Amino acid sequence: MDRATEVRAKLDSIRAWAVKRDVDGVLIGSQSGFAWVTAGGHSHVSLGEPRGVASILVTADGAYLMTANIELRRMFDEEVPELPFEGVAWEWHESSGAERAIAERCDPARVVSDLELFGLARADPNLAALRFTLLPVEVERYRALGRDAAVAVESACLAARPGDTELDVAARVAEECSRRNILALVDLVAVDDRIAAYRHPLPTPRRLERTMLVALTGRRHGLHASLTRMVAFGDPNADLVRRHQAVLRVDARYLSRSRPAETLGGVLEAAIEQYAAEGFADEWRLHHQGGLTGYAGREVFATRGERHRLEPGQALAWNPSITRVKSEDTVVVGDGGVEVLTSTNSWPRVEVDLGEGTSFRPALLRR
Repeated sequence: MDRATEVRAKLDSIRAWAVKRDVDGVLIGSQSGFAWVTAGGHSHVSLGEPRGVASILVTADGAYLMTANIELRRMFDEEVPELPFEGVAWEWHESSGAERAIAERCDPARVVSDLELFGLARADPNLAALRFTLLPVEVERYRALGRDAAVAVESACLAARPGDTELDVAARVAEECSRRNILALVDLVAVDDRIAAYRHPLPTPRRLERTMLVALTGRRHGLHASLTRMVAFGDPNADLVRRHQAVLRVDARYLSRSRPAETLGGVLEAAIEQYAAEGFADEWRLHHQGGLTGYAGREVFATRGERHRLEPGQALAWNPSITRVKSEDTVVVGDGGVEVLTSTNSWPRVEVDLGEGTSFRPALLRR
């Protein structure tokens, strides 16, 4: 499937969604939605906002890329070349340029927007569900992103030395990502006792002595790859080893239960049982456990009772943690189980068999 064919398939799915909800148009203005419908186009200038600098308006008989005159040429030259969109622009200083452009093409009262832009009604949240199940061509892009994201994190880990600051390590992760056209949206580093203290450790000037945790969520072409790696310099103590082995078994339980037709809530319940079996019954309460991913860091979080049913082609990023340790990779669900996307041959793995199939999880690297 070429890119233009992929875009047409997505436009058709939006139109079918609009017919079912009796609306005449859908405006997609989020960075995530834009990337999905354009098959990997970027709409950001600033990463600090959910909204991009361009939107896609989809009607029954048209698909329009709408933006201020500043961006139009670059968009068609570099982000959506030869794709089935008609460009619509207004002068950057026109305060109501977008509203006028929409009204010229459809009745704004019958148009919805994913971000409630330009005075339009907000779309049903189920609009985002159109992107949850990935096309085979998207899975291929995801495999390439997963490998590159893993190489970026693991290269930064292998380059780290005692005496480096957390900021030094985070900078290496960001550099390795940038070289591979990955945006390091989440770039967390913790060393030594900070690993146990904080589940979301923003990097600081603290210097590495013996242990390190590095976590990344990187974005490319709209897709998000999340992974965590841990390193011990010198022999780790027995408690750290025990905890790390336990969290790998919890992670393996997540992966073994992530099968088509399983609910996110059901997979979580199985993992909660594993936490208890490992002697850490309440640790799952101290941090979210991950869930469905893809065009957002987490499209749907796994919570008790969450009824979303997994399908082949959906991506997951589980991130179980026990105080001092964490395990995380991004996977895609297949008919017979999951495929790990964020994996390389350079990082040691541990074989885990809980009687539901074998999983290979990233080891605690000993340096």
